[in-house]
Amino acid sequence: LPIRLTCGVMILQHIFNLSDERVVEAWVENPYWQAFCGYDFLQWEFPAHPTSLTRWRNRLGAQGVEKLLQLSISVALRTKTVTPTELSKVISDTTVMPKAVTHPVDAKLIRRSIERIVRAAKAAGIHLRRTFKRVATWALKDYLRLMHGKKMRKAQKPLKKLRRYLGKLLKELDPHLETCPQPLLRDMAIGAKLLLQNREDKNKIYSCHEPQVSCIAKGKAHKPYEFGSKANIIITEEKGIVLSMTTHLGNPYDGHLLAESKRNAEINGRTAIKRILVDRGFKGHEVEDAEVLISYTKGLSKHLKRALRRRQAIEPWIGHMKQDGKLGRCYLKGVVGDQIHATLVAIAHNFRTILRKLRLFYVKIFGWIRNVVLVGSGKIRLLGQAA
Repeated sequence: LPIRLTCGVMILQHIFNLSDERVVEAWVENPYWQAFCGYDFLQWEFPAHPTSLTRWRNRLGAQGVEKLLQLSISVALRTKTVTPTELSKVISDTTVMPKAVTHPVDAKLIRRSIERIVRAAKAAGIHLRRTFKRVATWALKDYLRLMHGKKMRKAQKPLKKLRRYLGKLLKELDPHLETCPQPLLRDMAIGAKLLLQNREDKNKIYSCHEPQVSCIAKGKAHKPYEFGSKANIIITEEKGIVLSMTTHLGNPYDGHLLAESKRNAEINGRTAIKRILVDRGFKGHEVEDAEVLISYTKGLSKHLKRALRRRQAIEPWIGHMKQDGKLGRCYLKGVVGDQIHATLVAIAHNFRTILRKLRLFYVKIFGWIRNVVLVGSGKIRLLGQAA
């Protein structure tokens, strides 16, 4: 497939918040999308199978998608959506990019771990005397029924059964550790950690298919805890063009992420950043070659206080990325999938901003043309402003 086609389809997918299947179907119906992907004539067939997008994302990788982000910034400069001087004044903030995982419950995780271990053992040709899949399903139903009725103590009995089933399954696989393939060893390690982890432990397992998912609390009343990865965003103050979006494992301190994101933004925008507006979560940052203004800082001049009010502008832009884009949930696998997904969200946000700029430009042109009225025999009368 042409690389312009695959990159264009992925950009369109994130601009209009579509799935892999739906973006391929809509591509056939829209000639403007086909022109965006480099076709001069209308195409009547699907450009590619939806699964090809998955392979192309893996082929491009995080570095290839980062080049697309740099391209979107250069397009914003050429269309005068943003000026080169605006790239030196930015806003930075962090948010949580939730992963496509269900709410973690110990009983569900243990039962899911049993299923994955049994499936991997069968694929490796290992015979199990007992799989525990059927009794584990019964125990999970009992646990959920008792928890729904607020019977916490009685629910501990089926939970202990599930732990015992998983322990017996791991014990039966111990003699095969030396010959086990890598997928089975990974599932067994996740199952063993599920048996040992407690409520107060750190770096817990919250998902069997995404073990790197972290539990992050951002102080939201409607959503106290979110399960995913932390994303650090840097955008321009005035127009909101994204210069950098990086994802990080765990729940690192915001101030420790600012220096790395600043370097990445300077590489993408090819402009040195002079001023960064941040909130109080970035105290203790390591940036020394730029002016960092932190919210609620006392003793600032009137000019800096006025500039610092602009920091809140990043909040609605993040909300648009989560609602209009795909930042609200990441379906790509692994740590690399998180970075690819976050960068594609940033690219789509930049192109939506550019399209909005072009729409306003053409609205002004059509508004001027509408004020021109033909009178009589070819004479032109100007209404409103002069030509």
